[in-house]
Amino acid sequence: MSSDIENSKKRWEKEVLDPYLEHHPERKARFKNDLNHEIERLYTPKDLEKFNYDYLKDLGFPGEYPFTRGHTPNMYRSETPILRAYSGFGTPEQSNQRYKRLVELGAEEIQVAVDLPTQVGYNSDHIMSTGEVGKVGVAINSLYDMETLFKDVPLNKLRRVGMLGNSFGPAALALFIALGEKQGLKPEEYRVDLQNDILKEYVARGTYVYPIEPSINLTLDTVAYCIENMPHWNPISACVNHINGGGSGSSAGTAIALSNAQHYIENLLERGYHIDQIAPMISMFLDERDDVFTEIANLRATRKIWAEIIRAKYGATTRDAMGLKITAYGHGRETLQEPLNNIVRIALGTLGYFFGGAHSLFNGSYDEAASTPTEESVKIAVRTQQIIYNELGLSNTIDPLGGSYYLESLTCAIKNEIKDYLDEVESNGGPIACIHNGYISKLMTEGAIRRQKEFNEKQRVQVGVNILKDPNLVNETKPFRVDPYAEKQMIESLNFIKSKRSNKNVVKCLNEIKEAALEKENTVPTVLHAIKEYATLGEIADVFRSIYGEYKQKPSF
Repeated sequence: MSSDIENSKKRWEKEVLDPYLEHHPERKARFKNDLNHEIERLYTPKDLEKFNYDYLKDLGFPGEYPFTRGHTPNMYRSETPILRAYSGFGTPEQSNQRYKRLVELGAEEIQVAVDLPTQVGYNSDHIMSTGEVGKVGVAINSLYDMETLFKDVPLNKLRRVGMLGNSFGPAALALFIALGEKQGLKPEEYRVDLQNDILKEYVARGTYVYPIEPSINLTLDTVAYCIENMPHWNPISACVNHINGGGSGSSAGTAIALSNAQHYIENLLERGYHIDQIAPMISMFLDERDDVFTEIANLRATRKIWAEIIRAKYGATTRDAMGLKITAYGHGRETLQEPLNNIVRIALGTLGYFFGGAHSLFNGSYDEAASTPTEESVKIAVRTQQIIYNELGLSNTIDPLGGSYYLESLTCAIKNEIKDYLDEVESNGGPIACIHNGYISKLMTEGAIRRQKEFNEKQRVQVGVNILKDPNLVNETKPFRVDPYAEKQMIESLNFIKSKRSNKNVVKCLNEIKEAALEKENTVPTVLHAIKEYATLGEIADVFRSIYGEYKQKPSF
């Protein structure tokens, strides 16, 4: 069979393709994908032989090991991806208006974008917060702000709610538990989704506060509390997106995030939990790509590797443990130039993740390169997903691209590449050692240099930016600007809540947090108690600073 295909391909090349190329030469000397892999002209079953490809072993069926085709048996025929909106700016009052509008438009999950001071444990009145309050997200000082933020937005009316805070997992979790109580809800009546992945902060975004080891313990306190009390919540998402945004290649970024996830798993196993309890708690946030087929294959390969690791290495037995849930950012490398082109880029990027079998998706907005998204651009981002989910027959069958010779070859190649990088991370001492010895920074730097070089040489292109520029270009975007008085308003709000709460109770709660941390107990119960007494995030962070100190990065080049 394979020899017949190979002979037929050679005949086709000689008799059909070569004569055609004499008069119609190819557009480029080399065709490469986003991972710098050479792309062949045509793929046939022969290309799968080098991977010893077996339909049942490598592809299989949805909802079954190795989960290449999806984490649930019926995928989008039963339930389309969670339509996620990442939003927040200025004050809770301002963001609340945006949240109400998102719910009107049909958003199914709101992920709270918090400002930089909140992310690193400073109240709005701290000197380090000056000029940053409400700028890259909404300012949150206490439960009072969360109550305002979700006023008339019941948590149980959404499929999920969440926050991407990574350095304050116990407080983020406590805010949602306490907010649910304020809304008269039990934890089983709604679902919370946190990113809570601290390890990647030390190499990518940099919103760490404390040294690595105690920070990991706080992260795992959050997961452990959910295992015991809210097993249907999602308290941690191993993040590739920010690592890749820093420059690493997709396979390297995925390997680093998988290694981080394994580190969390092994620490939770040491705490006495079983893998079938731990693994369902963990999702992955994969990265935006420049190549749609790489997007799709990367999701499929990551699910396969996860299933293999969770079953073979840790002994998982359930579908929930082995069937990895993946979040992706429907992104299109938004450009400042000709921003309306970003609508097309985002739509096609989202379509790639849809075909890859993402569990939840959120989109960029076409004006994000210029400012915080406007209400109009957010509406287009939501409608883009809704059109993909509901029109054109795109969700009518499971894994429609499965079996494509090119896609299956690419999935196998990416899987092997991720595993090679995983071995490299382990041979360099694991994720924490790789932060300290600069291995991850080296990969990210090399990836960023490669991408920029390809962009400069127009091997990696963006229409209207480095090719096909409009000579009459004018700025088409009307930037959205955060209210310049947000900082003043947040400081006034902070002073108000401090004057109304029982400061005596707050001091007692903060001491309880300190005692729990020193005794190496799970800190979530004491943090939750403090949050309910309207202790601020800054006050809680200062307790941990007094015990652990702060992380000081050692630059490596």
